[in-house]
Amino acid sequence: MNSVVFASIKEGAGKTSIMAGIMASMGKTYGYIKPIGDRLIYKRKRNRDYDSNLIIDLFGLSEEPESITLGFDHSKLRFMYHDEDIKNAVVELTGKAGKDRDGVFIESGKDIFYGASIKLDALSLARYTDSSLVLVVSGKYESILDELSFVHTNFKIKDIKMSSVIINKVHDIDEFESLYLKKIQDMGFNVLGILPYQEQLSNYTVSYLADRLYAKVVAGEKGMDNTVKNIFVGAMSTGKSLRSPLFSKENKFLITSGDRSDMIVAALESDTVGILLTNNILPPSNIISMANEKNIPLLLVKMDTYAASRQVGRMETLLSRDNKEAIQLLSELAGKYIKIDKLSE
Repeated sequence: MNSVVFASIKEGAGKTSIMAGIMASMGKTYGYIKPIGDRLIYKRKRNRDYDSNLIIDLFGLSEEPESITLGFDHSKLRFMYHDEDIKNAVVELTGKAGKDRDGVFIESGKDIFYGASIKLDALSLARYTDSSLVLVVSGKYESILDELSFVHTNFKIKDIKMSSVIINKVHDIDEFESLYLKKIQDMGFNVLGILPYQEQLSNYTVSYLADRLYAKVVAGEKGMDNTVKNIFVGAMSTGKSLRSPLFSKENKFLITSGDRSDMIVAALESDTVGILLTNNILPPSNIISMANEKNIPLLLVKMDTYAASRQVGRMETLLSRDNKEAIQLLSELAGKYIKIDKLSE
């Protein structure tokens, strides 16, 4: 059975998205586990990892999300498992996930170090399961080189079956290849692919925002898959807002108090994909009817406009099952730019 551990040197490199793209584009059936969870969500009265829940939903895997993650809290896991128990538990998860399948993708925590104190870091996972290791890296070009040089110099990865690299979000592939590719290969890394930066993958849907904000959908449910490209905070007067170039940008998502009827109507009559109503105030019924007719979701939250805009501004863009365009794009990118056939050699 082939098994591959996907890891990233730092958080936000895009390993979950890369892995989902590979799974969507390959012609084989792979199982999936994520032994240590790092994105806790509470769904159907159970603790789940966001990434595990996503992969199972996307690919129709038979497992329950909570059954492919050992836990989230380091102290609890340290209490539940001794070192040898941890290894046995990971091997057992891998065996179950790979049964009657071509192999298993094992996702590590948010970075290569995460879980090291309880022996659940990426390198330990690869050793327990005799898996190939794929490092997903992204960022400024010099930073990528620094990170891989640090791994090459300081980490003992020679005993791992294969150490490969996928370089993500590259703005100029030709430039990167000419300046850095040979240096990375000379360190002994097998470069499986270099993927171009795609602005579309930094966007999210209205549904994703609603889930993350625990917002109540009061209108426009048919537009929940709308893609958000720009955020506009309606804290100023409507006149000033309409004169702002930001208000005219495409696919905007408005954040404003529910009693700002003039602002909400102006947004509904322009290129708007959704509106977040703050302060737990509903607009008049005619505005709700207008949003329903235009399929523009109205989301309601208790927090004020300032708090809501701060929370949205800090929000990490994660892949979601309803963002079908992003999933299709990831599949195409993986098929075009990643040597999938070399993944577990």
